[in-house]
Amino acid sequence: MSDARLIVFYDGDCGFCDTSIRQLMRIDARRQIRYAPLQGETAVQNLPPDLRDTRDLKTLVFLDSEGRIHTKSTAVIAALAQIGGIWKGCQLALILPASFRDWFYDRVAIRRRSLIAKYSCPLPTPDERARMLP
Repeated sequence: MSDARLIVFYDGDCGFCDTSIRQLMRIDARRQIRYAPLQGETAVQNLPPDLRDTRDLKTLVFLDSEGRIHTKSTAVIAALAQIGGIWKGCQLALILPASFRDWFYDRVAIRRRSLIAKYSCPLPTPDERARMLP
């Protein structure tokens, strides 16, 4: 893992989010991104309170190598671009206004807890655990 700041923060109590993070781990062949729940210690140390309010967790957050915080669709695009390869092409979506991209993001976020139940998520593999932060 090359940069200590490359962190994706997600709702650790959400099955859809957990599954999405596992997919990101799978495509991150260089294993450069680490992952932490918005409810965890790493989030407390790196994110402002409004992004980790456990009463209203509604966004994926990506902390890039320069310390910039990206949220919602921009976080997804930035994380995929960081993975590189074909995923770098996702940056083309940035030509669309963030409000447009985030409208779609919000539609999924509203329904995310009903899409995949948390209890159906398997335990992380040793490789996945090694990339997880508290």
